[in-house]
Formats: sequence, structure tokens, C-alpha cells
Amino acid sequence: MLRLLKIEWNKIYYYKTARVFTILYFILLSIIGGSFYLIFGFILKDQLGFSVDLSKTGFFNFPVIWQNMTYLLIFGKIFLAVIIITNITNEYSNKTLKQNLIDGLSKKEFLTSKLLTSMSLAIVSSIFVLIICLALGLIYSSTTNNFLDGIGYVGAYSLNLMFFLTFCSFVAFVTRKSAFALLFVFIWWVTEWGLILTEIYIRKELVNETLTENTLIFTQYLPLSSASSLLDFSNVNISGFMMGGTIFTYSDIDWKFIIVTLIYIAIFTFLSFRLLKKRDL
Repeated sequence: MLRLLKIEWNKIYYYKTARVFTILYFILLSIIGGSFYLIFGFILKDQLGFSVDLSKTGFFNFPVIWQNMTYLLIFGKIFLAVIIITNITNEYSNKTLKQNLIDGLSKKEFLTSKLLTSMSLAIVSSIFVLIICLALGLIYSSTTNNFLDGIGYVGAYSLNLMFFLTFCSFVAFVTRKSAFALLFVFIWWVTEWGLILTEIYIRKELVNETLTENTLIFTQYLPLSSASSLLDFSNVNISGFMMGGTIFTYSDIDWKFIIVTLIYIAIFTFLSFRLLKKRDL
């Protein structure tokens, strides 16, 4: 395992694009985490017309901060997706995949090395996010009692990342070209949203059902949709804030999406292996 990780680390470290996107990703997380208090304060002031003490809105209170920050920071995962996709497609364009197999690396070991890379990036990113959330919470939260409540959202963040990188790995194996892979991911995302809107239209306009995002029956279990459902922004209660309470209220992780996401990770891993095993290099 360590040997495979070392091989992948050398590939990423000595590939300039991967190195740049890795640095940009963690800089982005740092900027968002470090300046979020000021940025969100300016947004509220612009919308409300007066300054608001964010610590009193409940945004940084435990356990709400775990839920809100993981939801906001997950959007940076596209940087990690670029790293994974280019790492795999370069194996084909530079003929290093064939050379690795000639040197004695099995196809199973090759795929394992890519999965270990995805897992390592997801874990490191999750630890980074955990530190950001913990620091902001300890500084701005009105209470630090039970500060570990809600930390499960960091695990959900890691699972979301692991799924997305596994999915992008599969797409990279299918297309073999980084540009096509990124385009394929975008088209898949647009297609899922099209199906979601279609379900909403059919059930609302044709069946006359009253729908919310949480009442989708079929499309909520699509791959990207189910993984995205792991992380959700906390409920907003403006009236509660006006009465002296907090704006944000915590909601638990929906465990069914954890199970569905794990199943999709297994499916895309299996499909990647089958594709790698059957296809000529």
C-alpha cells in the first residue's frame, strides 16, 4: 500500500498542473475559512441594510457550524477532480500505464493506487476542513459545550469527496482524455438536474402534488444527487432570530444517503476495474 502511494505521490508531485491545483485547492479552503466571518458579514449588511453580529445568528454555533461549513466548502472539490482526472488520463497519453504493467504492476494494483490517491486527498481535505470548522467555532461560537456534536458532517464531507473522486476516476478511464472527462462530468450533472426538474414538473403539474426538495422519490437517488444530499445547509428561521433566538437550526445527516453513496462508490470502483481489465491498452 505504501509502495503504491509513493508511486502516485511522485506522479502528482512532479506534474505541475496537479501540484498547482492541489495548492490552489487548499489556499481556497483557507481563504474561505479565514475570511468567511467578514465576507458573510458584508453580505448580510448589504441585504439587510445594517450590520449584524454573525456570532448572534447562530451560524458559528456548534453543531450548526459543522453542517454549514462542510456544505459551503465541498464546492471546491472540482479542484481535486481535475487532479484525479489528469492523473489518470496522463497515464494513457504518456504511455506510463503500459510501462507500469510491463514493470510488474498489475491492473488491480494500478486501480488500487488511484483509489488510494482519492482516499488520501479526501482524508487530508477533511482534516483541513475539520480544523477550519473547529477554529471558527471555538472563536465565534456562543457556546463551546458539546463542540463535537455534529462532527459527523466532516465524515459526510469525506464520503462525498470520495464518491466524487471515484466517479471522476471512472469517467477518466472511460474517456482517456481530461477535457472529455470534465465535459462528461458536467453533462452528467446537467442531465441529473434535468431529470430532477422533470420529476418535479410531472408530479407537481400533472399529478398536482405539493413538492419540496425532500419529497423527490426517484431522482434523489441518482449518483451525484444522492452524494450531494449528504451535505445540506442548516434550516433558516428568521422569525426566531427576530425574537432573540438564532437564525440557523441544526438538522441530522440522512443515513439513507450514506448507504446509497457507499453503494455507488462500490459500483463505480467495480466498473473502473472491469473497464481497465477488458479494454486494450
